Amino acid sequence: MITREELRHLAQVESAENSAVTFYFQPQTPQNKSHREEQIQVKDLVQDALRRAEKNGNNPSVRADLKRILELAEQLHGNHARGKAVFACSGKSIWREFDLPKRLKRTQLYVAHRFHLRPLAAVAASAPRCCVALIDRERARLFELWMGEVREQAEIVDPLPRVGRTDGFSGYDAGHNERHVENQAMRHFKNVAQRLHELHNARGCDSFIVGCREDLWPQIEPHLHTYVRQKMLGRFAIDPALATAEQVREQGWRILDEREASERQALVREVMGGAQRNGRGKVGLRGVLEALERGEVQTLLFGEAFYAPGSECSNCGHLDSNLVDTCPACGQRMRALEDVTDAILRRALDGNIAVVYIGPDPEFEKAGKIGALLRFRADQTKSGKIAG
Repeated sequence: MITREELRHLAQVESAENSAVTFYFQPQTPQNKSHREEQIQVKDLVQDALRRAEKNGNNPSVRADLKRILELAEQLHGNHARGKAVFACSGKSIWREFDLPKRLKRTQLYVAHRFHLRPLAAVAASAPRCCVALIDRERARLFELWMGEVREQAEIVDPLPRVGRTDGFSGYDAGHNERHVENQAMRHFKNVAQRLHELHNARGCDSFIVGCREDLWPQIEPHLHTYVRQKMLGRFAIDPALATAEQVREQGWRILDEREASERQALVREVMGGAQRNGRGKVGLRGVLEALERGEVQTLLFGEAFYAPGSECSNCGHLDSNLVDTCPACGQRMRALEDVTDAILRRALDGNIAVVYIGPDPEFEKAGKIGALLRFRADQTKSGKIAG
């Protein structure tokens, strides 16, 4: 499981010997039956990393970690179902592996003083943990949808009573039996609703999706707890008794993708509009870094293709959009960063700032491919106006 705390822990790792190794494996469709392309690619990446490491001094820790990654690649031979992320630093006794959906751009290998977290953070941000409940009148199947995978977690069965053929005196038995069946079905819906509420409280489900016959939804919905309704992403029509796990995965991801795309578009509009009105929006690297320094940021927006060099203070952590030698905040030495993305991400993780990755959006790309929704604007608070 990739948690925010896990990301924060990895973001805090720093190696003075440049021995933090990051490996991302993205499975590809093989070009021939030998399935050797992936292993050859990883071997080339490892050899190239070893050559670069030797230029910076022979580091046994890096060599050991790269050798282990090469061995891992052999085990991934022919496994095209999932991606993989590895974070290794033998000098600090770190080896962490994560299975990932096939959503990485490519297989990558990095050796640096910090781990490269952007691809992992992007996958984690786009993979909320969702409960999919398939419900009929006497049975419910609960699935967990996460990281591109679906697993059936539980089943709730409340059998309906079997009624006889006779209607009894003046149809009394038939009416009584029908009411009894309906009451049992209602109790079943309440039981399922209670279980979903427990999942929300105990396991922190990010969202819920319901699959059922269309005629049953009006009977199910009134029993759902308010919190569950608030986290409902949608529903789809299906016969729970006949549904396969693959159908659940397809329908669930369709609803997830549609909802997330809509929410991202709304967020971009809010940030862009706020920036134009001098409100709670910032766009462009310089403005976002300034807002981060002032503690104003609520949500960070990264474009898919965002990339920018910059500088980071080795003493106070100040980030600058320019390549400068001396920190303007504390006067200490600044180090050049080929890309400031990971440094910004570390700041977001430390400050409990939400991170959202935006797909292709021409207007957002023109604005610099990075933005922020602000909690407040320091220059518009009472103290800020007085200081100004």
